[in-house]
Formats: sequence, structure tokens, C-alpha cells
Amino acid sequence: MNSLDLNDLPFLKEESLRVYRWLLAKFPELDTLETNESLQFPLRWMTEQKGQRFEWVVSDMGSVTLRLGGLEGNRRNPAPIFYLSLRKLEADVFHWTDPEGNPVPFPDPSILIDIQNRIQLYLDSVS
Repeated sequence: MNSLDLNDLPFLKEESLRVYRWLLAKFPELDTLETNESLQFPLRWMTEQKGQRFEWVVSDMGSVTLRLGGLEGNRRNPAPIFYLSLRKLEADVFHWTDPEGNPVPFPDPSILIDIQNRIQLYLDSVS
């Protein structure tokens, strides 16, 4: 893994915006009163999956987090259910990676299965 430098910041922000738009299309915002029209980072929105509220958070430094919404999400830093971040590899190439550093095809329709599996794992753990 290579270190980030100032020249990487515009790319990180643009990639974060691209991923935000992709996720928002797949996981629509519940409360249209809290819009991200000004697109100030971190970008946050609530969505509902399988009868539960979740919050997506996209940072301008290339991270994506799905965490609990609703009452559980009101804690200061609720535990993430799904997390990816951009990692700079050899030759200044960036890849989305999971918390263990494994490359993940994102945004890609195949990731939707992983997200749904993580949501179901959480729901199974609390039922």
C-alpha cells in the first residue's frame, strides 16, 4: 500500500461522489427533508432494508459505511454493518477494499449481494 498525497484528494472526492450516486440509486433516501443537495461531506442518508432503518455514510476520503439507523443509530458511533475504503496500491492505482484489505469490485452489482448478506447477518443476530 502506498501513502496518499495531496494530489490524490481530487480523485478521492470524485470517486466518493460517484459511489454516493450509485448507492443512492440502489438504496433510496427515506427522508427527503434531509437532502444532500449541497453535497457536503460526509454524505449521509437514511434508508430502509427488510423493515429496519440504516444510515449510509460516504466520506470524501474514499470510505463507505452502512450502519444502524433509527434509535440504535443515535449512538455516537454505531457499529458498521458494511464498510469499504479506497486503498492506494502500486503505480498509484486505487482499489476499493474491505476492512481486511481484500479488493472488492465496487461499485458493481455483485456487491449488492454482500451488502444484503451483511444486513441479514445483523438482523439474524438481533432476532
